[in-house]
Amino acid sequence: MRVWLYSFALFLYQMSIRLVSGFHVKAKALQIGQKEVWNGLEKHLASNKKPVAWFHTASLGEFEQGRPIIDAFKQAHPNYFILVTFFSPSGYEIRKNTPGLDYVSYLPFDGARNSSRFLDLVQPQLAVFVKYEFWYFYLSGLQKRQIPSLLVSAIFRPNQVFFAWYGQFFRHILATFTHIFVQNEESLHLLQNIGIQSLSLGGDTRFDRVLSNARNGQSWDLMADFIQETAFVVVGSAWQADIDCLLPLINSKKFPVKWVIAPHEIHNAELRAWADAIKLSVMFSKGQKVPGAEVLIVNEIGRLSSLYRGATFAYIGGAFGAGLHNTLEAAVFGPTVFFGNKNYRKFKEAVDLVSYELAYPVANSQELEAKMSEIWENEQLLVNKQVQSRQFVALHAGATQRIMEYMNQNLAIDGK
Repeated sequence: MRVWLYSFALFLYQMSIRLVSGFHVKAKALQIGQKEVWNGLEKHLASNKKPVAWFHTASLGEFEQGRPIIDAFKQAHPNYFILVTFFSPSGYEIRKNTPGLDYVSYLPFDGARNSSRFLDLVQPQLAVFVKYEFWYFYLSGLQKRQIPSLLVSAIFRPNQVFFAWYGQFFRHILATFTHIFVQNEESLHLLQNIGIQSLSLGGDTRFDRVLSNARNGQSWDLMADFIQETAFVVVGSAWQADIDCLLPLINSKKFPVKWVIAPHEIHNAELRAWADAIKLSVMFSKGQKVPGAEVLIVNEIGRLSSLYRGATFAYIGGAFGAGLHNTLEAAVFGPTVFFGNKNYRKFKEAVDLVSYELAYPVANSQELEAKMSEIWENEQLLVNKQVQSRQFVALHAGATQRIMEYMNQNLAIDGK
């Protein structure tokens, strides 16, 4: 793809955002954010005298993946101004007021003029892109200005455009990075085979992130009052397809457990429909307390990562649709993990958990019930899986330390 064609594709994308913003919530939020982005950046950076470390995360998942590096960098280099940018409204809206960050912004749409204006204003000493996002003009601008740029916790698959016969333009984008840290050996070999040599096997920083959450997570009184020492199952990042799979099992009362359901997105009408379809007594976290409730629907943001502590089982949503959500948030606490049997294979950690029989993909409620029963009725098996799951996460930690060591040894980022 030539640069002019890439620019035309960006133009079409921006036009499509404008066209659908009148009836699409996320598109509208992105459109508003892009209109306001320059005022915010200029207000916070025009008079900044500190060196800037710029971290770009596409959405909330990438931010959580990059958070251990951001925190470690801030601790090692407290004199830096920490700028975090998002592309997705779902990430920006939730994390725009995160403590410890100097400023959180949308990333202006890629383009020759926008990227040049952004880099002139920000003047970063370092740029870190987390997992995805390959913006040609931003990365080319960083390279021309000789500003170190890192891609961290990246993962690649053979069917991606970089490895296709027509992927030369995208291979060029990869070559602009100063260094790339990949999650696995397959990604390492794929990049080496197309001539990318400045790269390392770094691992996945999400292991570091979930370990930190497990060590520092805060208790939630409402959750404790709801559970009351009862065994419970957490359903995390649930979509309608996941609820369709779970409903027969929940309503059967097959297991003497309580259920905690956290949706991926909060739509009140949909959550009300879920509650109406559940035959057990239901309460909402933001709603009137229901004594003796057996199901808690968490209709607020920011609770999920701490909900899994103490859970016997966890069901992670998304695999029946576009893709599985974060399994490691649950695995670090030890529950046996379940998810849909469709779109999970591109997530290495999920495949690894399945290979160790610490997680199980299921096609329907019957399969879910059968596997849960097998584990539930064998207390020793249940305990062993809890221990092994925690060990799995701990053994895969350390990516943040490897990335920080590279930064400190190879990049001039002392900020003096």
